[in-house]
Amino acid sequence: MICMIYRRKRTANGKTTLARLYRGRYRLDGDRKISEVPLNTSDKRVAQQRLEDFVREKQMEKTGMIAPEAIRKAAQSPIQSHLAQYVADLNALNRDPQYVRELNNRVLKLIRDCKWEALRDVTADSFQCWRAKQNRSPKTLNEYLGSVSSFLSWMEKHERIAKNPLKNVLKVQTNGKQTRPRRAFTDDEMHRLLKVAGKRRVLYLTAVMTGLRRSELKHVDRDDVHLESKVKYLSARASTTKNHKQAIIALHPDVSADLATLLETLPKSEDAIFADLMPNMDQFRADLKAAGIEFINAKGLRADFHSLRHTLATNLAKAGTAPRVAMEIMRHSDMRLTAKTYTDAGQLPIADAVLHLPSLIGSKTRTQIGTQSLVREGQNVSEPVTKNGASSHSEPIGNQTITSDRSGPDRTGQKREKMGRTGFEPVKAKPEDLQSSPVGHLGICPKEVVTDEPSRVVKPKRLGAG
Repeated sequence: MICMIYRRKRTANGKTTLARLYRGRYRLDGDRKISEVPLNTSDKRVAQQRLEDFVREKQMEKTGMIAPEAIRKAAQSPIQSHLAQYVADLNALNRDPQYVRELNNRVLKLIRDCKWEALRDVTADSFQCWRAKQNRSPKTLNEYLGSVSSFLSWMEKHERIAKNPLKNVLKVQTNGKQTRPRRAFTDDEMHRLLKVAGKRRVLYLTAVMTGLRRSELKHVDRDDVHLESKVKYLSARASTTKNHKQAIIALHPDVSADLATLLETLPKSEDAIFADLMPNMDQFRADLKAAGIEFINAKGLRADFHSLRHTLATNLAKAGTAPRVAMEIMRHSDMRLTAKTYTDAGQLPIADAVLHLPSLIGSKTRTQIGTQSLVREGQNVSEPVTKNGASSHSEPIGNQTITSDRSGPDRTGQKREKMGRTGFEPVKAKPEDLQSSPVGHLGICPKEVVTDEPSRVVKPKRLGAG
């Protein structure tokens, strides 16, 4: 270990002079570099004492006996002062003003309700006790946890606290406990809504075909709509979108036609094309009532303006759009958000998908022999004799092809090779032709032979009987 004091030397005009104040040099065990520290004194004994105290403190920090100096200084400041610095840092990073304001309000409420005055007062137990007494929705409670955890993570990153005390606090389960669960509009409901919407038809159509949110639609300007190109599109500026990223949204022909009509009638002095069309909650409910749509259905699901965005995600799923493509159209950062939260599973063609599965047992009636498989290798089959005709033909039976020469002599007396249990598909035949069929000639008859008449089943006799 190195621990020494010194004064800097300066050379000017050929003369060497010493600095008035002392500095210290030290290197702890295990360190590679020599560090320097100003001692801010001209007294040698005082400088030596200060350096020894400083080195002793660093050794205690290194061994974990005391917290680092930055953490000890931060612990002496009120927690609200750290929150003010965090909010200032978020504003410097150009975060959304509404997001910063809501985060600040949530953390301030926790500071007041949990009586957090200093950083040492922030504990997982105090937060969980506060959460247990609340009657708020699970989503809101998770937002409080997210806001304060974001603040404490910033403190940890800037070495103001050793560890985020709420890092291991679990979120509240939200599945099935949403206070405002939404649903998607059905195709019939959308047709009725657009029919009674009047001048707001173009707004609702744009929302359900593009997925733009209410706040994003308010800021759509005349210059954001591009109808002159072959592929017509709408440009959502980064300053207006929720994720602060520019989005190029392709327009459906129905939307582009209505937007073209709207732009023709819009006064040139107005830039925001939907500014006068955006309905408030009462107006939207009135449109729903005129269309015969329930705002809250029997299952407690809401159909509000944001449900138009849910409708787009559901329609994409019904159209068989690839999940990755649907996620990009919805402008989500997580595919699960598109598939689970925004897609209305109640409108998916689940029953049709099940009915379109391939049959595993077949549509025809299987016989006991028909369910068996042929022997590994094909068998030599003698040719049957038919009553009528002189033409030859071949008929597939199982895995074999049996050729009959109706013009040839009777070869029923030919030697046959022994065959094991074999299987055949049901053969359609007339009762009078049963004796001349290839199946009968093999000497192995299925239990039932299906005739042309669906309600009649002929049970043939074995060869040699009768």
